[in-house]
Amino acid sequence: MKLMKKITKFILSLTSVGSIVLIATLNASLFPVVGQDLDIEIDGGPQRTVPGGPRFIQPREDIDDRPPTQPGRPVRGGCASISQLGLTALVPTNKIGRTVFDYPTFFFYLPPTEAESAEFILKDQSGNQIYKQDLTISNVSGVIGVSIPANQNVPPLEVGKSYTWNFTVICDSQDRSSDQIESGTVRRVELSADIRRQLAQADPRQKTVIYAGNGIWLDALSNLAAARRDRPNDAVLKTDWESLLDSVTLGKIAKEPIVQTKPQP
Repeated sequence: MKLMKKITKFILSLTSVGSIVLIATLNASLFPVVGQDLDIEIDGGPQRTVPGGPRFIQPREDIDDRPPTQPGRPVRGGCASISQLGLTALVPTNKIGRTVFDYPTFFFYLPPTEAESAEFILKDQSGNQIYKQDLTISNVSGVIGVSIPANQNVPPLEVGKSYTWNFTVICDSQDRSSDQIESGTVRRVELSADIRRQLAQADPRQKTVIYAGNGIWLDALSNLAAARRDRPNDAVLKTDWESLLDSVTLGKIAKEPIVQTKPQP
């Protein structure tokens, strides 16, 4: 009888230990540590590690609406760059970005080049040019922002409408066939009351996360770029910048400086 009681206690002890191990295993798998790098599968592709920081989530309707691919133009003559990175628009891979503002800001990476000027053109859905900005880019290399001004009789972007833009590095003003061009689409959208409430209570860093998580690319990037210009040595903002650009496969540009250009008179 005593032997049977000992065997029963031993079995119960094993059962209790097994239960504890099982619960611990479930907790570890279902509740990842906040800030921990996670391996996730994206669009059925290979897994990769996602670092902490804001990550852009493009709306499904923008993903499904892929504009025709525009082949890049060759770089010729004195416009050739010594950098492996070419002219690049800082936008999602399908070149579609959203904004909630009347007058948004667009960002581009300029490689080292001997070109002296560039131009930005914005057109409405009918193909009518509504804004053009000429820029001086002599000895400029890095990430630049091009803002649509609200004080030059430029009509505001309308909610629910899409616009096309072209950013061109003019390699030879006498032979525009050698221009370098990036093109894309911007869509003006309206935020829900819930997201507006979140933004009203958020600090600048949190605003970037909210914009990015809700598919508002231009404003996430503009907000973070402004914060980085104010605090260029902030390590946290640097990590956020790298994370945001990496989420749209632009991680190679993340270490490039943010610089300013001068609009031509």
